[in-house]
Parts: sequence; C-alpha cells; structure tokens
Amino acid sequence: MFKLFGILTAGALSGAVIFGGMLLWTTAVSLILILAFWVHNRLGFVQVPELAVGVVFNKRRQAFARFVPSGRHPFNPLTEQFSHTIPTGSGSANGRCQAAQTNGGIALDVAWSVNFDIDPFQIKAAARPKLARNLPKKANSIVTKHLNNCLRHVIGEMTIDQVCEPGATRRLERAVRQQLASRLSEAGFSFSRVMIGAIEMPRHVKSALEAAQERTVQTENEARALARLQQVVSQFSEADMQRLIELERIHTLGQNGVTLMVPTAVNQVKTSRRPSYAKLNRKSARIPS
Repeated sequence: MFKLFGILTAGALSGAVIFGGMLLWTTAVSLILILAFWVHNRLGFVQVPELAVGVVFNKRRQAFARFVPSGRHPFNPLTEQFSHTIPTGSGSANGRCQAAQTNGGIALDVAWSVNFDIDPFQIKAAARPKLARNLPKKANSIVTKHLNNCLRHVIGEMTIDQVCEPGATRRLERAVRQQLASRLSEAGFSFSRVMIGAIEMPRHVKSALEAAQERTVQTENEARALARLQQVVSQFSEADMQRLIELERIHTLGQNGVTLMVPTAVNQVKTSRRPSYAKLNRKSARIPS
C-alpha cells in the first residue's frame, strides 16, 4: 500500500512539473496529503495490547523514555522506539527455600508459592530504566529471590517449636507477604497471596518433636482425669473422705508386704431344739424297771 501511494504521488508530481496544469498539481498535492496522513496514521501511533504496558526508548540516546498504557497512543517514530511490552496480568511463581535456619540453628526446607501483579507506573522513577528492561523476562526470578530472603529472615526469628505449633503456617505466610510488599512495592509488585507448603526437617528433630507431642497429649489426658477425680471427690462427705484415706493406707501397706491383723467379733448363738419322739423313746428304754 505504501509503495502504491509512493508511485502515484511521484508520477503525479513529475507530470505536474513537466506538463504543468492545475489538474496535475491538484492531483499531486492531494496524493501527497493522503500519503502523509496514511504515514502518520500508520507510524505516528502505537497500539499496546490489553493487560500490558508498552516500553518506549529514546532512539538517539538509546535510553528509557516512558511507559505507555494499553490502547492506542501518539508516537514519534523519528525520535522514539517502541521496544516491548510488560504483562500486567496476574503472575505466579513457586519454589523451595532450602536450609532456612531457625532461631536454634535447625535447617528447614520450605515449599512456597505466590501470586502477584505488576504495575510499572508504580515503579520508583530512579528504578524505571533498569526494571523496564528486566521485568518482561525476570519478574519471576526477582520474586523468587526476594521471597527466599524474606522466608529465611522470618524463620530465623522463630524457634522450631514456634514453627510447628498450630497456626504457625498462617502467621508465616502473613509475615512473608508483608516483607515482600515492603521490599518490592517500589518495583511495581503487589502480592495477592503467599502460600507455605510442606516444611521438611531433619529426621532426628522430627522424631524428638513427635515424642514431645506424645508426652504432651499424655500429660493433658492425665490432667483431665485428675480434674474429673477432684470434681467427684469434692462431693464426698468428711466421713467418706476418712474411709477413703484409711482404705488407701491399707492398700499401701499391702503393696509393701505388711500383713494386717484385723480383729472380728463372732457371736455364737445357741439355738434350742425341741426333742424328737425317737430320742424320748431311747431315754425311756434306759430307765431301769
């Protein structure tokens, strides 16, 4: 299309110069104006796709010039160069922070994932030239580097017991997200979610924690049983308590091998019986006549 306009314009202009005439001059001028409008419309604007920000450099200095939002915008092709775009839609990254040490020096391997957005217009002015070149290809690596550093810093302030207690994962996610936002907000990043996955620890540490957990559960069960016993005992009278104490004393002495002699009273009751007829006959037979 551009070549066709160029040929027609050159032909009309040559004819006007050689042959003269108002019609040829008018045609040449019209073609020149149409060609200029087409060139301006084609090269004088830049179209940035949706969910992206365009990056424009200065041609002469080969330096960053400005960010261009999505849509159609004026552009000077003589002094500016449209380089590339930066996606502004939701991005994600995941990885594993290895050998993050707790406050007690225990090394942990922590899996994580994160969702983030990029707004280049929120980038600090001094950092724009560098990030304009790095963000399109290195956004994930930037997030990964800073998230691992934040995770190491947060875990380094926690003991292994604090890492393993209920609700620790949520607190860890909130702390890491806050530190990430503080570090990368001036780089145009915003974080919608940070998720902490599996936390792996040395085997001997895991065994010790499981044993401690079992002891804790046993202690809690014993405490509940003692509380129920105290509740029942509190309903006894003083006489009942004395009998319980005496029974406990006897039980303790029996366990230690002590034999107790407990006196008992036996009442012997003689019962009178009526003599039978056979016995009376035997007595009468023994009487001499």
